[in-house]
Amino acid sequence: MENLTPEQVVEKLNGLFAEKTKGMATSEEVNAIKSELGKLTSLEEKSANIESAIAKFEANLEALKETSKQVQTKKARNLREAISMQIAEKHSDIMDTLEKGNKFELEVKTDTDLTNDYTGNVALSILDSGVNRIARPIRRILEIANVGTTSSKFVTYIQQTTASTTAPVAEAGLKSNGQVQYQEVSVQVKKIAGFIKVSKEMITDLSFMQTEINNDLIEEVLKDIDQGILLGNGAGANLNGVYNVATAWAAGTFAGAVPNATIIDVLRVAKAQIEGLNHMPTHIVLHPEDVAKIELSKATGGEYTYPNFAVGAAPNMQLSGLIIVPSTHMTAGTFLVGDFTKFHVRMREDVNIQVGYEGDDFARNMVSILAEARLCSFVKANDTGAFVKGTVSTAIAAL
Repeated sequence: MENLTPEQVVEKLNGLFAEKTKGMATSEEVNAIKSELGKLTSLEEKSANIESAIAKFEANLEALKETSKQVQTKKARNLREAISMQIAEKHSDIMDTLEKGNKFELEVKTDTDLTNDYTGNVALSILDSGVNRIARPIRRILEIANVGTTSSKFVTYIQQTTASTTAPVAEAGLKSNGQVQYQEVSVQVKKIAGFIKVSKEMITDLSFMQTEINNDLIEEVLKDIDQGILLGNGAGANLNGVYNVATAWAAGTFAGAVPNATIIDVLRVAKAQIEGLNHMPTHIVLHPEDVAKIELSKATGGEYTYPNFAVGAAPNMQLSGLIIVPSTHMTAGTFLVGDFTKFHVRMREDVNIQVGYEGDDFARNMVSILAEARLCSFVKANDTGAFVKGTVSTAIAAL
């Protein structure tokens, strides 16, 4: 045993315990402390301070032994506890490494369970901007129509019902008398509208929601407008769609005269039919599947037979000079060809948004959001021949 003064013995006891208890002591470290204690207690001369320090050390040693057992028997329940145990065992080495400005590594061999460390995903993710909306048909018909405005409930136009007539006249002969006649026609404005109810908290708490609701309602109204001006039957509050007033397709002189007829032949005959009624068609409206059939047409040998009077590809495809407009509002297997400068759409009120209370909204802290538009659509009676409609399979059979 080295020669120590009483003061040095007390200092060594305190220093030894402080060093070994910086972290959770292992069983090996506890045994080493007991060995040191045995050497110190063998001193023949012990002052009162030494006796007090030894008694305190022994008491603390018992507590340290219990802690050591808990460290050895306790199994880390999650990653946090496993890392804490490693830091406790290697505290002095880690602190020395950090003081020197170096890095340290921790080896965690204990099975860990992250299940209960965190629930939910908000803190683990970044919100992607925008909302994934339900897909709607692409608006096509309003883009190609003759669109204007009106300031009244009715749109009125003058229609000629009898044309003037002329004829060659012999010298001193009686000239023909052609009496021109006109008729006034009025078309009533119709309304397309819809509304939803949302809580005031929802609009306030979700920053994007008010704009998203507005955009979604407007998009829905525009979708219904596009469908109505194409297929509406004009009854009641319905718009009068261009398909509803179009002339039926007729084979005419081409009946039975076109071998191996296809949809391409049907559309070319429709153009001839319109031109025969003194109109110049501009567009063809088809379902996307029928547009694909045009592009995929093949001969019996398998080679493509895309006609030389067809150019481009959808949505910029043209057939015999007519722009092909794909629209999912059209039923697959049907077609519409026409001069869309003669299809009129007049807006009384463009699409607008209104927000207010309806019914018991105020008491329930709800808000009603309304979107609506007022408009009419029409083809003048003398221009109905500018539009031809039909069913592809029926028309092919007729050719």
